[in-house]
This record gives sequence, C-alpha cells and structure tokens, in this order.
Amino acid sequence: MIEGRTRTGAAPFLCYNCLMSSWSTRRRLPYFLALIIAIALIAASVFFVLFYKAPTCFDGKQNGSERGVDCGGSCTRLCPADFAAPKIQWAYSQKVVSGVYNSLAYVENPNPSVEATNLDYVFRLYDTSGVLVAERTGSAFVPAGQKLAIFEGGIRTGERIPYRTTFEFTSEPAWRQGAQLSKLRVVSVDASEGVSPRAEARVKNEATFTQGPLDAFIVLYDVNGNRVAFSKTVVDSIAAGQTATLSYTWPEAFLKPIVKKEVLLVAHP
Repeated sequence: MIEGRTRTGAAPFLCYNCLMSSWSTRRRLPYFLALIIAIALIAASVFFVLFYKAPTCFDGKQNGSERGVDCGGSCTRLCPADFAAPKIQWAYSQKVVSGVYNSLAYVENPNPSVEATNLDYVFRLYDTSGVLVAERTGSAFVPAGQKLAIFEGGIRTGERIPYRTTFEFTSEPAWRQGAQLSKLRVVSVDASEGVSPRAEARVKNEATFTQGPLDAFIVLYDVNGNRVAFSKTVVDSIAAGQTATLSYTWPEAFLKPIVKKEVLLVAHP
C-alpha cells in the first residue's frame, strides 16, 4: 500500500495513481521479457544457420565424436596415437657397381590389425667423414603386424663411397584396418657363395586362395648377426597349395661367410 501526506501531522492517504502505475508496470514486465527472449532466440537461430558448420572428417579440427584431429570416432581414418609407430631396426647399403648402391631398411609393424599406405620416408647415405653422399625419398606400404623391408635401388654416389646409411619416416601413418599375410610359409632357403653368389628360396602358399603380387626380399647375415647382403624379387602370384621358387643373384663375392638367411614377404597394397 502506498501512502502519502498532505502536510506535516496530517493523516496518511492512499496514492491511487501510484498504485495503478506500479501494478500496470508489473503486468507488462513478463511480456517485455518474453519479447527480449524471442528476439534473442531468433538472432541465435539466424547466426547458427549462417555461420555453423557441421563437424567433418576433413576440417582439420578435433570435433564431433573424433578421438583426434579428423580421426577416430565416426571417421574412417584411425588415429596414429592409438597405435605403436613402425619400428626401424636397421638400414644398410650395398654396392651394385662402382658409384651405384642399393639401400634397404628393415622395419617391423607391431600392430597386428592395421596397415598404412603411402608412408613417406627418406634414405640418407654418408661417407666416413659423416658427409652426406646421397639421399633418396619415397613412400611405402606398411602391412599389418609383420616384419618388412623397404628398398631403394640404383642410388648414385659418384666417386664417393657410402659408409653409413640412415632411414626415417617423414610422415605420420594413416592407419587403416588390415590383415596379416596368411599361410605363406618359407619352406627352405639355400645360398651358394663364391665369385657370383646366388640364393634360392622356396615359398609355399598353404591358403585356399591365390596370393600375390608380392615383393620377396632375402637378407643374409654373418656369424655375428650383421647383414652381409640383400636382394629383392617380385612374385606375380602363388596359387593355392603351390610352391614358388625365388632366385637371387649378386655381382660380387661376399666379404664374410653366410650363417643365417631370412626371407621377408610383403604383399602389394
């Protein structure tokens, strides 16, 4: 109740106009607030329509259900952080003829169910003073859960002799679901040394389907486990139940006796 006075000591009276004005203001306030909320909702809707972009697997951001940037969740690309990086065991170069070398890197993918295609890499060859002699880049297929060889041939070094070879991957694996080679068994490996060394490996396909094409590498080791030589051949296919004979040759005699022989098979992507 609103009171007023006409003069000092006079009895209080009701301010009817004040009372009506206050009641009218309170009555209009909810409508005013509702109008403000409606305008804000309309503005927000317009802003959303004009500027919002739905998350995609190609926007360079981690959003939506993604576990990383454009990977995991609803994206088909798997996140590199969810898997172990390929392990580089060693890299080695051998002379083909004077001034020309082949290089090989021995790599292992410890992940049994994922593979990577087009994984960039670089070979670097150095002389005894640590000076870079030659460099070769490329991209490789890394199959699921197996040891593999990555090969570069015909690297020209001029008159300089490479002493040390390094290998590294220069991009992150774009992992995808993959399966290991199944039921390809190396039956035997024979090597003959001498002026013109050669080796022969027999590989049997114990699967019920044809497998191939394959890159087939052989690595030869001395008594201390050091690599002495390597070579590569390509197998178009091996039919179900069949055994393929793979042949390898070298232009010069080995510097050390061969004690161990290893065959690495890599399917084409």
